[in-house]
Amino acid sequence: MRKEDIPVIARNALSDLMSESGGILYSSHETLKKGDVYLLGFNPGGSGGPSIEEGIDEILSSEINAYLDESWSNGNGSWGAGKATLQRRIVYLLNELGLEPREVCSSNLIFVRSRDESGVDYSLAKQCWPVHEAIIELVQPRLILAFGNSERSSYGYLRKLLNGKEDLICSGHGNWKVKGFSTELNGRDIYVAGTPHLSRYSPEGKRNVIQWLKSHLNGR
Repeated sequence: MRKEDIPVIARNALSDLMSESGGILYSSHETLKKGDVYLLGFNPGGSGGPSIEEGIDEILSSEINAYLDESWSNGNGSWGAGKATLQRRIVYLLNELGLEPREVCSSNLIFVRSRDESGVDYSLAKQCWPVHEAIIELVQPRLILAFGNSERSSYGYLRKLLNGKEDLICSGHGNWKVKGFSTELNGRDIYVAGTPHLSRYSPEGKRNVIQWLKSHLNGR
């Protein structure tokens, strides 16, 4: 797999979604290389914005990291670049895992944008999956880190698709759990972990969660 193959695969898989608002990568094109982690949300939030076709056009050139460089807004307010709650929590979690957030390849299970997860067709995950397969083959992560682990989430989709014996640990927030499983993808062993959604769950101070994720990142 070559970096230059990703836009071709995306155009083929998403040919009927080109005019929809959305995007492929949430990280810079420079993250399309071998790395330890593939970070996966559910779908782009908000409204308006570039089309999927425009996102594909920028896959090989964009230097923007959505979690660090974008200013976000919703019905509750607006925030400067990297200051929204979800952005800050993602950066915190990646830093605690010993990772440089700007170097982590990041995307969403479904590439179509919606104001919330109920506003997007969950069946689109199957259509988007070939693009993820190509990215994963290129990045060769040891850990796929998903935020959101309900049945309707990036983790939930991967759990059904890839199977594997599930591990559960306390999240440190009520009865919410952090979940994970070992699997094989593209002939490589990989661990898939899912936290509760980071818009509602704070990983700050959750040392058991950080250490558990680190153990799987390090292959133990």
